[in-house]
Amino acid sequence: MNQAVKDLPEFVVDAWDFSQTPAAKISNDLNIAEHRWFHFQRHIDGLEQWLTEQGIPEPLRDACLTEDTRPRYDRIGDGFLLILRGVNTNADAEPEDMLSLRILFYKGMLLTFRKRPFKAIETVRKRLHDSQGPESIQDLLVMIIEQLNVRIDEILDVVEERLERLEADELDDTSATQTVLTTLHRRLLRLNRFIRPQVAALEKFAADAGKWLNVELQQWLLNERDTTQRLLESLDMMLEQVWMLREHIQQAVAEKMNRNTYWLSVIAGVFLPISFLTGVFGINIGGMPGVENTDAFTIFCWVLGAIAVVEFLLLRRLRFW
Repeated sequence: MNQAVKDLPEFVVDAWDFSQTPAAKISNDLNIAEHRWFHFQRHIDGLEQWLTEQGIPEPLRDACLTEDTRPRYDRIGDGFLLILRGVNTNADAEPEDMLSLRILFYKGMLLTFRKRPFKAIETVRKRLHDSQGPESIQDLLVMIIEQLNVRIDEILDVVEERLERLEADELDDTSATQTVLTTLHRRLLRLNRFIRPQVAALEKFAADAGKWLNVELQQWLLNERDTTQRLLESLDMMLEQVWMLREHIQQAVAEKMNRNTYWLSVIAGVFLPISFLTGVFGINIGGMPGVENTDAFTIFCWVLGAIAVVEFLLLRRLRFW
């Protein structure tokens, strides 16, 4: 599925003609025409030249090929540019390192640009190969947005499950819990960075969608916009959940330290007079009482024990614990 289409340039990942039903795979024709979808590998040499030859304006070429982008929607005459982000499900990659998908609708043709594979796009391509995919360019566009949301939702489900496990677990190992929370927090912040503007981009696209989509597809698009909004709200909730767990851990650590300090203070209070007496009777000078009495040490130990018991009862009566 990741190989370039046979007899087409290397920068073409896949190509389909939607002028018929079901859509037909394009194998050797790279001409601009309505109802066609070309999926490009944007960092391969030759693509920019092809876009220039097809009359794609320079600002659009730059937007489709530049390295750093954020989600946005721009209307351009009878077409539009839609830049979206999807989670990175490739091997040895972090899902929160979201991949950029550039979508250009131009002269009735849909052009999409990637740098690394999208599982969402691979799902759409597989459905097309199985003759169960979208029936039109417009249907294809809505399905791509849907699949991007599905992958984001899957990642958020995993994060939510881990947060719920952390809430349910005892906070005995606060260091390990803090490490997990830091990882989840970083992941959520990176997702939030792109999903928030993605909601705004889809809002603008939905407002203009009547020009390119029929009533049914407009409703599907509105559903996907609402799904993206729900994902953003879930992100905000999970970020609050992370902060709540952090505060809970900090409170548990503070209570543990206060409890330990309290008991150390009690123990020090109990042994303070005892330490004083042992210090006094430990001096090695003449005149100390009991020096000549063989029972003096036993008597002294009983006195120390009695003092400790009296202090214990006194502290208990004063409700020190």
